[in-house]
Amino acid sequence: MSDQANDTDSDSIKPPTTSLDEIPVEELIRLTRAFTRRITNQDRQRLARDLRETGHQRSIQITAPVALQRFFSGEIDLDSELVQRFLNAPLLSHVRYIPKPDEPLRSQASALFSSQDDSAILSVDVHLHTDPDASMEFTFTMFSALALSFSLKPLLRVERRRFIDLMRRENGIAFLWTRDRWEQPYVIFVVREGFARVYAFSPHGPQAAVRMTPDMVLALTDWLEWLWFPPEPVEDDWPKPEPAPLSQRPTLTRRPDGLPPPPPPQPEPAPDNQRDDQGAADSQPPDDLEW
Repeated sequence: MSDQANDTDSDSIKPPTTSLDEIPVEELIRLTRAFTRRITNQDRQRLARDLRETGHQRSIQITAPVALQRFFSGEIDLDSELVQRFLNAPLLSHVRYIPKPDEPLRSQASALFSSQDDSAILSVDVHLHTDPDASMEFTFTMFSALALSFSLKPLLRVERRRFIDLMRRENGIAFLWTRDRWEQPYVIFVVREGFARVYAFSPHGPQAAVRMTPDMVLALTDWLEWLWFPPEPVEDDWPKPEPAPLSQRPTLTRRPDGLPPPPPPQPEPAPDNQRDDQGAADSQPPDDLEW
């Protein structure tokens, strides 16, 4: 009887376990929205801090697009605002590289992200040079008939590094723009659960948008990091011999006719009687030798 009572008490002490399947859909939606709202607020604060450091906080209310003004002031959710503009953006799920990964790089590298039927293509062209600042171009092509290009240059190294780190997240907003911010073409990546919506804007009016699967987001991030921050070559662990100083190197003199110098003279052979004596001495057993 006591054992049954103890079992009952132990069962009552165990905390109730709740799986995701038992949570109502409305509650899951509420938790997801609260999480994305917190991430968005962090991104907004980070962007506002960057704008203060570059001196753009004074001009944002004058020259920035209205959507960015309302986003930085906290009036709208930038993700929801852009989704309403580009509700049926094509989904890109394939990628091919020019040149291929096993081919040498030249002055430009391109990654072509395409939809299932190749009706929509996003070309990302990275110009390779030795300058510390990089440049790239986004080209959105529809049905191989209409293309919109957005050129970004120069891209500072610190901002490229920050963009790569932000794109590694499962959720968040990442801006890829130049030091001129919205006064030059820029691209916005909104990542939600690994999927991404890519929005490109130009101060001259053109706009474009696509969606990317998680695999394509990872492929783009890895490819850009490989181009922008190539891994340093691994040095051989074996010590390399240092060249001998010039004073210790043998000097070769050439004859007037340009031929190499003759080989050094070889020692003359000993007379026969000396060779016989030496041979006889060598042929004696160890006990007969005189020390």
